[in-house]
Amino acid sequence: MSVTGTRGTSPVPPFTPNRPGKKWRAVVIGLIAVFVLLAGYDLVSSGALTSKATSSRAASPSGSPRAVAAGKPTATARASAGPAGRASPSPVASASTPAPQQLTAVSAVAFGPDGTSDGDNADVASRVLPGGGSAGWASAWYTTPEFGGLQSGTGLLLDMGQTVSVQGVRLELGDSPGADVHVLLGNTPEMDSLSTVASRSDAGGTVALTLSAPVSARYVLIWFTSLPPDSAGTYQVTVYNVTVQGQP
Repeated sequence: MSVTGTRGTSPVPPFTPNRPGKKWRAVVIGLIAVFVLLAGYDLVSSGALTSKATSSRAASPSGSPRAVAAGKPTATARASAGPAGRASPSPVASASTPAPQQLTAVSAVAFGPDGTSDGDNADVASRVLPGGGSAGWASAWYTTPEFGGLQSGTGLLLDMGQTVSVQGVRLELGDSPGADVHVLLGNTPEMDSLSTVASRSDAGGTVALTLSAPVSARYVLIWFTSLPPDSAGTYQVTVYNVTVQGQP
């Protein structure tokens, strides 16, 4: 009897078709990885360039002579350049105070510590005004430069006739130095109402006393607090001319 047998074979696994989703997922992951790498490289490169540019600007700041020389002149530089490319000087504001004029006083009187009542040589005080001649006015003589301790000073009071703007006073004194002179201004002819605006020590000859700023006043007092020596061995001051400068 013949027996028909069967050859043993390994079971054939069931057919499983390929799953394309896995391949696409791998491709997408790969592209993402490449993109991340490229983006990281780009960030690193941009940071390095920015750092380099910042370092370059810090080393050579804008506006330095070297930076300006390397490039074209700026609009500001071109606008301020004068002829032949030279920089024009900055404009200087013109002085607001006009040039002083010679002002004419209407009178001049001798003035002492108590005012016009005790001035020295009162009868010749007007000689100090323009046209008063060449003799001038001289104070009384004293035994010391400080009036022998008899008084604090002596001088001349000029009345301008109206309020004027005083810018300076010019005096013609005797040649011997040693006079301490002060210019006082005010609107009433009293010592307490007059203010000192200029002074000079050890003066002699031509003396120009310029005010730091114009002052409005009617009265001008030329006041001496120390006298120069005279040829007789005593002390007195001689004034040949007084000129007030300013604006009427």
